[in-house]
Amino acid sequence: MILIGLLAAGFAAGTVRGETLFRDKFGRDLESQGISLVDWEGYMANPAIEFFIVPPAEASLPVDVRVTASEPRLYFDLPSQAGAAGPEKRLQISTSTPVAMAVAIFPARTKKRMETMLHVQLTDAQGRRSQRNLPVHVTFNPGAPSPDSYPITVDFSQDKTGFFSDSAHRAALQQAAKDWAFYFAAIPLEKVAAHAEKTFIFQPSGFAKGEVITNAQPYMGNRLYAYGISSAEHRSGGEPSREGGWQMSDGRALPIRRSGGVEVEIKGNYNLLGWLPPLRDDEWWRATNLGEVPNDLYSSVHHEMGHALVFNPNNQRFKREGPLPDAAVEAYLGRGVQTDKSDHLDGFVDPASLRGAFGNEYHGKVPYGRWLITKLDLLCAQAMGYKLRKVDALTALAILPEPLPGAVPDQSYRTVLHAEGGIPFYDWTVKSGKLPAGLGLNRFTGEISGIPGHSGTFPLVVQLRDYSANGPAVTRDLVISVQAP
Repeated sequence: MILIGLLAAGFAAGTVRGETLFRDKFGRDLESQGISLVDWEGYMANPAIEFFIVPPAEASLPVDVRVTASEPRLYFDLPSQAGAAGPEKRLQISTSTPVAMAVAIFPARTKKRMETMLHVQLTDAQGRRSQRNLPVHVTFNPGAPSPDSYPITVDFSQDKTGFFSDSAHRAALQQAAKDWAFYFAAIPLEKVAAHAEKTFIFQPSGFAKGEVITNAQPYMGNRLYAYGISSAEHRSGGEPSREGGWQMSDGRALPIRRSGGVEVEIKGNYNLLGWLPPLRDDEWWRATNLGEVPNDLYSSVHHEMGHALVFNPNNQRFKREGPLPDAAVEAYLGRGVQTDKSDHLDGFVDPASLRGAFGNEYHGKVPYGRWLITKLDLLCAQAMGYKLRKVDALTALAILPEPLPGAVPDQSYRTVLHAEGGIPFYDWTVKSGKLPAGLGLNRFTGEISGIPGHSGTFPLVVQLRDYSANGPAVTRDLVISVQAP
């Protein structure tokens, strides 16, 4: 944790005067610049940004802190609350050591930039109060037009319960399939001929008995049969077909199955309270999936599709007795992962989002809400055999190779350095060399600006850090030439 000095402050009767300090993990003052949050491409768990709060220097300790926001898509790390009125978190500062908290944005189907605020109220031991607002900027990467993705088809032909006669139920399954497929790049696949793929389908009474069917039509990719059940176990399920074949590409078998099933308990998972109606993105917090409320159908089918596609006993790379041997997973998480007897990543929390990884959804570090794909889930899918698309969440941090424009002595100069990848709450610094006298580098924006005073050639090395937990800094050699026209 970064230690930050306290600001001196005066007091008025009943009120703490002076300003609360907000700092980030790089020690930067956030008071004027605020915090940048990113809504990553697709529909996945977004990164949480940690920051630090320090009370005015003359406040009497302990100081009670209440942080709120009016945007319901925002949420804080636990302990905290989320809801229609926005998130709320309470902290207490009892020493001069800063207290840390984190904030993130729930993903939106339709991406948009947004400006909002965190409201921070402080009350010291003498009852004196102060309030500061911390700007929050929500950004997104428009991305390039989506190339072809890995095809996942949802087939409702085996539903004998009528559950999927409801268009809202079908839409939840189809949306979950699209959300997984969005991150999987197209692979050259051989077409599955009609009646060439065998898939086991459970009876409507549950997981005890069933029958093997074959595909009536030829298809490409993965075919997931979605159907309702009502069993004594009162649970939904998802699995790949053990009776079927492996995906074939250029004459070789891939470690990916060609079909599977998603079974939905028609009365509701476990508590038999039915299913929530479709939720908007700003209602994510209603989908707690706890025992006393109806569950979120999207959360459940998103999870069961994860079993059918990635996390299952057919995947021989996941060994319950040892970690998954994958360099990308280990670099991101800092260690390997392994699945438990339920094929879940039990105990694993996604480093960027602080959400529980696949199967650990109830044990993350943020409030309960709709279950989402995490970056760790996707890296595990890649380790299994899927090819991932180059979306912003999966792009390595890099400074783009753009030459700097020349400057003219005693004339205003402005240019902006650009980067991609990582968690884009960036920190730009000059690692070696120096800028021309009169120019400065904005650590938040990468803007170089000012009025250079002398001619010359100025080589420098710019360093860029992002908000990744284990990500290394990157550098680039640059040159600014200051010459008279």
